[in-house]
Amino acid sequence: MAEAILVPQVGQDLTEAKVVELHVKLGDKVKKGDLVAVVESEKASFEVEAFSEGVVISLPWKVGDVATVLEPLMHVGAEGEVVAAAKTAVPDPVQTAVPQTVHTPATVPVSATPAPVPTPAPAPAPVEAAVSGGDRASPVARRMAADHGLSIGRIAGTGPRGAVVLRDVAAAVAAAPAGGALELRTLQSGQGTPVVFIHGFGADLSSWRPLVARIGLGSPMMALDLPGHGGSQGHGAADFAALVDAVGATLRSLHGGVHLVGHSLGAAVAAALTERGDLDVRSLTLIAPAGLGASVDGDFVDGFLSARSEGALAAWMRRLVSDPASLAPVLVRATLAARDEAGLVPAQTRVARGVFEGSTQLFNVAAALRAYRGPCSVIAGRDDAIVPLREIEAAVPAHVALHRLDRVGHLPQVEAADLVQTVIARTVRSAG
Repeated sequence: MAEAILVPQVGQDLTEAKVVELHVKLGDKVKKGDLVAVVESEKASFEVEAFSEGVVISLPWKVGDVATVLEPLMHVGAEGEVVAAAKTAVPDPVQTAVPQTVHTPATVPVSATPAPVPTPAPAPAPVEAAVSGGDRASPVARRMAADHGLSIGRIAGTGPRGAVVLRDVAAAVAAAPAGGALELRTLQSGQGTPVVFIHGFGADLSSWRPLVARIGLGSPMMALDLPGHGGSQGHGAADFAALVDAVGATLRSLHGGVHLVGHSLGAAVAAALTERGDLDVRSLTLIAPAGLGASVDGDFVDGFLSARSEGALAAWMRRLVSDPASLAPVLVRATLAARDEAGLVPAQTRVARGVFEGSTQLFNVAAALRAYRGPCSVIAGRDDAIVPLREIEAAVPAHVALHRLDRVGHLPQVEAADLVQTVIARTVRSAG
């Protein structure tokens, strides 16, 4: 016998919910516990599961429809079974003879054959009345907006009662510019060709300030935030090629040559910029560079992103160094404080998914490093637990100076700051 899966009531005083996902179609077989749909209202979203095994024999709603709560979302029964006509076609004697057609503010009609509703539907708001959703937004819409660095309060809502729903956020994401200049700041003024510092995954440009103060060069010292980080949090670039494009576009605005100093992911970006042909890279200093092998500590990436307390974050960040005592508590607290910025962790998660897959790096810059003929130094720690030294050694060509540091992990600029600043200054000066 056919059984109905009802539209859940996702709010105590709500009478309707929008169908935002359908995971089945007519004739599909389902079993108990299968996810069959997702519906949402201005207050919540809800995943609908099948509570019995069978075949989908009735599916009166489609994605985008506004369904009536506690009415059948679909029927599950035996193959070939037909839903009784009384359940779908014959109106209740106390109802009007012709069912009303309900429209959302975006004028999307519901199915032509829904089960009759117990009370007349309220008059829909006109399209012109759709306004910014403000606090009225479904949780799934809020999550998607945060993932893309968008303010939910600036998105026009077309859901029930003007709420911002998933479709509205998707449209805002599509309309938002993915490019734009990255955050680029001068950390120290000077004369001549600027030295530009590019941080690694999970950091930001402020992490370079202690090192810059010790280098002693008379050149301008600048640093930028990678997409998804710091002041570039809202930039839409996610995969490696897009990161390189974004950094290249920003540095071209300097209208001249640059010396590049990069750490980890930032080092890989710096190396990749040398083979584009549209940027005059005078020298390269690569610190614990990613992109020279396949391996990365995927557990660290996941743990770092999921940590929400100082204790948890410190536990993961200790993997970055050889001696845990060298990890200053202020560095952990600064990293944790930066996470108060709404959307930062989702933005970095988006970048992580674009450049890493589990414990694998999805990019390689070894060819770019082999082709580069300017002054180049690579600094790597023998105790690096994030990017293995053996893979860096195998990829660094003979014409590049490789400095292997004992008792140093993935942060040579922290654990061996004096040596690192000396190498940077020497490499920059060797470019003439």
